[in-house]
Amino acid sequence: MSQVAFDFTSPPVIDNHLHPYVIQHGGRRYAALNSFLGLPGEDETTLAHRDSMLYQRWATRQLAEFLGSEPTPEAVTVARAAQTDERAWSERLFHDANIVGLVVDTGYPQPPVDMTVYRATTPTKIVTIYRIEPAIKLLLEERAAWNEFKHRFDDGVIRAIREDGFRGLKSIIAYRTGLAIDLAHESEAAGEAGLALALANPETMAASKPLRDHLLMRTLRLANELDVPMQIHTGIGDSDIVLEQCNPALMNPVLKNKPYRDARVILIHTYPYMAEASWMAAALPNVWIDLSEGIPFAVAAVDRILATALELAPVNRILYGSDAFSGPEQIWLGARITKSALARVFTTLLQRDLVTEAEVNCDAATILSENARALYGMESA
Repeated sequence: MSQVAFDFTSPPVIDNHLHPYVIQHGGRRYAALNSFLGLPGEDETTLAHRDSMLYQRWATRQLAEFLGSEPTPEAVTVARAAQTDERAWSERLFHDANIVGLVVDTGYPQPPVDMTVYRATTPTKIVTIYRIEPAIKLLLEERAAWNEFKHRFDDGVIRAIREDGFRGLKSIIAYRTGLAIDLAHESEAAGEAGLALALANPETMAASKPLRDHLLMRTLRLANELDVPMQIHTGIGDSDIVLEQCNPALMNPVLKNKPYRDARVILIHTYPYMAEASWMAAALPNVWIDLSEGIPFAVAAVDRILATALELAPVNRILYGSDAFSGPEQIWLGARITKSALARVFTTLLQRDLVTEAEVNCDAATILSENARALYGMESA
């Protein structure tokens, strides 16, 4: 095996995508060892088959070594629970991986996590992202008429950015009605008709597609006006997602046209559609790609994910993220495996004479932190 030419343990990391969490101890295993969320009602017994996933076994060993415990979920759970100073524990993890910033999607979990508590135990720079779906859900439940609906929706987005301090917007329309956004739903009249259809069929998610398409395009226009990026979920997710509707290429007809090509769009996750996302980031001047969830949870694919992203996407359009959702350990694990994988991938590219050493040292920093720093206006440490 060729010797790895690079060492990226030192460069700082800004995690482009994760969720706030409330630390929960108890049970046979600590939640941060899990790779995916389940559906409501699923318990540890139902999901026990996941203990044989490579990620969960690898994560257990990594944490066991860091904690000085036996490499079993039970032993790690006990050793982790003994870390009673949550901030001090996070500081150890973040210092080890040089994690200097987090971009947090507060739309999950619901009801929202108290960000004051979260910030108190999370020792790094935090910026937040406003998700539009909770607002849509509330307005539909209240059966707001169109004029009230659109004004309250717009006002909520504007207030989130201008008054509440959010640094970007987010949509999970992929979970609801898919990414094949229909430009025919762009107009005000289409939005109004879409609301009527959604209200007439509240139990049928598909009936809300015209409305959700309209609101996604409406939010992209607002993102451009407010000069903030917009994250859009693509690729894998929880078990209730319709994966074939989550290919980011389905959004190309919208994103290549004005005014949407002027908005800064971040395709979140992208796995297993990294090649499509890489092409979009190269073909469209307004598209960035995030590699979270595939990294670190598809642990055996991390090198391939990074290599595929680099096939076409400009380096200044690739963002590291973890999609951590249950503890600081997931943030740490994602950063560690990404740094080691980047070293291997760039070593291979150097050996093929596709990059130079000078380029690589700059490129690693660009992917690990600088792209996120520029997108979200995060000051240098």
